Amino acid sequence: MSRKKKEIPPTKEHFVGVRITDEMWNVLEKNAVLAGISPSEYIRRLILNQKIVLKPELVFDSAELLDVFRNLGKIGGNLNQIARHLNEGGTFTKEMAIEISECITQLHQMRDTVKEMAGEYRGDC
Repeated sequence: MSRKKKEIPPTKEHFVGVRITDEMWNVLEKNAVLAGISPSEYIRRLILNQKIVLKPELVFDSAELLDVFRNLGKIGGNLNQIARHLNEGGTFTKEMAIEISECITQLHQMRDTVKEMAGEYRGDC
């Protein structure tokens, strides 16, 4: 069974040059970047009344949050070592059960910390 041929979009036969203010350009450029498309494509979609999804960039620079992510990586490493051991036919020991329990407790604490930080960032607290 042959593959369906790609549909070629129609060629753009007309050029429209429009002068806009710096303020209008800044809005256009910002919205196009947030949507992940070019300013020209953004205008085309506006003309065709297509839905444009803006994807705001969330920047949260916090040493405390970076520390939480570092600890998540360490916990993930511990859990991967345990999983590898068990997948290779190793026995499940009491020490492993304790380690897993500690990892789960730490994950719950980190989840609560991130929730608090997100609330502070959004102004919920």
